[in-house]
Amino acid sequence: TGSPNTRVYLEVLHLLWTDNILYARTSSPAVSPLVLVSLGVDMSNVKLAETSVGEKFRSKLDNDLNTPWLDNNKTLQTQVSENKWLRWDGVVGTAHDHMDWMHQQAKSLMSEERKGEFREYGERNMCKYFIHDELTQEGDGYGFFKIEGTLQLEPKDLLACCFDFKEMPEIDATVVMMKVLKTYLGEKKGDPFCAAVYWANAPGFPFYYRDGVDLSGYKKDDDGTVWQLGVSAKGNDFVSIPGGISATDRYWAYKLEPQGNGTTNVTLICQTILNGWIPKFLNNYFVCSV
Repeated sequence: TGSPNTRVYLEVLHLLWTDNILYARTSSPAVSPLVLVSLGVDMSNVKLAETSVGEKFRSKLDNDLNTPWLDNNKTLQTQVSENKWLRWDGVVGTAHDHMDWMHQQAKSLMSEERKGEFREYGERNMCKYFIHDELTQEGDGYGFFKIEGTLQLEPKDLLACCFDFKEMPEIDATVVMMKVLKTYLGEKKGDPFCAAVYWANAPGFPFYYRDGVDLSGYKKDDDGTVWQLGVSAKGNDFVSIPGGISATDRYWAYKLEPQGNGTTNVTLICQTILNGWIPKFLNNYFVCSV
């Protein structure tokens, strides 16, 4: 019929036929990853939208998607091309190496054996909030949080949402910019990919933008549990967006346990070091709110 919806579905069929799955393309209508996932598309086949900017920040960036502070950073570009990333704790490895590390850290920190290490301190929107006092202290007072809840969705839906960088600024109003620097496929067809992603967020007036480079990926366990993972690996000599301050995502992991009835038990652990002059209590409030 020529309607927008018909064009989108025809494009999806074409992409499925050619086995060249895209989350978004600048030359054609964007295809939502949720649409692709609902059609049974394997996440390992996707190509991510390259750059997105939050709507309220477009005028401040003059609608310019160029990133010379990244493109001209030789150290960063070497990490991208060689797939040799320096993690925040000084360990060097490939993107998949760091995803394996974060996967093991997440499984350990969310295990029943370590449940007692977290202190419960509140509940909001039917989600329980916990803090790990020892790891918070090791992070110089920046909170190490755990949040638990049951959501009305399947793991594949949340996973698709996390990698829908085109729509993420609509979900998280603090997103200034997200840019995929490189996507690294798995060794075999069907193996999970991971991506090197530049991000910039706005904590809000009067604070400067915070930005960094994270390696982001996912894992699937044999029991059906799905993990969405991220860790900072911006390396040495990182240069921030003009007017910005570098931040560090030490730990980030969703544990998604399907319940078989359309709901999923979701656990999130995270610790973000925003740096600069933001007081720790404001940093922790900001991170928890997001």
